[in-house]
Amino acid sequence: MADDLPEPVVWDPDEVSILVAKGSHLLDAVRELRALLTIDLGAPEATGSTLLCFCGERLTLPVELLGQAVTAQAC
Repeated sequence: MADDLPEPVVWDPDEVSILVAKGSHLLDAVRELRALLTIDLGAPEATGSTLLCFCGERLTLPVELLGQAVTAQAC
């Protein structure tokens, strides 16, 4: 999670990570993550709130973020 991001979710290709703005609403963050992963990175589409990495592996969301925002750890 990061402060002062221009959007709720920002992909940092240099760090191979996805940053989520503090205080982002969970549903907004999941929607943005899904779009980033599927459209920008070519990840397969998943059902429900499941997010998949571009390699097809399911992403694990850190427990401490589930109350207010989401981030993902890619393989």
